[in-house]
Amino acid sequence: MLSFLPLLGLSACRGGSSSSGSGSPGPAVTSAAPSSPPISVPIADTKQNWGQVVRDTIKNELEAEAKDTSLWCYRKQQEKDGKQQLIAACQAKGAEIDRLLAVNGKVLDGKHREAEDHRIESLLKNQGQLKKQAQQQHEDATQATNMLKLIPEAFLYQMEGREGDQVKLNFTPNPAFRPSGHEAEVFHHMEGTLMLDLKEKRLAEINGRLDSAVKFGGGLLGHLDKGGTFVVKQQAVGPGVWEVTTLDVQMNGKALFFKTITVRQKETDSEFKALPQSVTIEQAAVMTKDNQTEVSAQR
Repeated sequence: MLSFLPLLGLSACRGGSSSSGSGSPGPAVTSAAPSSPPISVPIADTKQNWGQVVRDTIKNELEAEAKDTSLWCYRKQQEKDGKQQLIAACQAKGAEIDRLLAVNGKVLDGKHREAEDHRIESLLKNQGQLKKQAQQQHEDATQATNMLKLIPEAFLYQMEGREGDQVKLNFTPNPAFRPSGHEAEVFHHMEGTLMLDLKEKRLAEINGRLDSAVKFGGGLLGHLDKGGTFVVKQQAVGPGVWEVTTLDVQMNGKALFFKTITVRQKETDSEFKALPQSVTIEQAAVMTKDNQTEVSAQR
């Protein structure tokens, strides 16, 4: 119900599952596919025409994600529960190692760096946990794909503006859309904007807000309050390869058994470096430690 990354249908598709508790990279190796032909812009600015543009973009988005097997090292700047964390993340097939580098702008001291070493060493020895995380990543990616497929039909679209190859569309709920499942039900209460890259046929940004409260199971299973917002941005990090670079979720509500939930999560990802397909999870762990050394040297 509150799995926001699959709901947005973008970042859960990134290769590798998170293995966080908070050798050197080889040459860039990606599965970049040739760019798709640019989308033809509707002559008349009608909701029906822009709906087809969105449909073509989402179709290409899904095809690109399905073909993408690229692996990356990158840095995460996270804000959650009033705390800022800088994290080094490196991927291997089916897994991702996250190493905490700094908290609230302060690099970890020797004691906490050693604790991170022990945590990651224990994780590498726990094949059951790694398999569990890989399974969770697969489930999230499947849910994300299913949600992304609904976007063209869930909303009505109207052009707001254009800048170069990117067009900004306003979206509002489509009264004819019939959702199935709690996650899809959120679409009936959501409005906002999409930013589409017409040349690359990619979804560059989705900015949404709940214009009314969302009640699951008539409110018995929980609800999300009116006014909740989210922003997700992605951009090209290599030829034909796009990754989510910004996630900002601000939601309130209640879950099952009247548990109050507050989601305040913001993440910015940067400094992407491509890894070879042969990288192992152990090598990925070493690469995160190399990032730790770099940060310590910079401070």
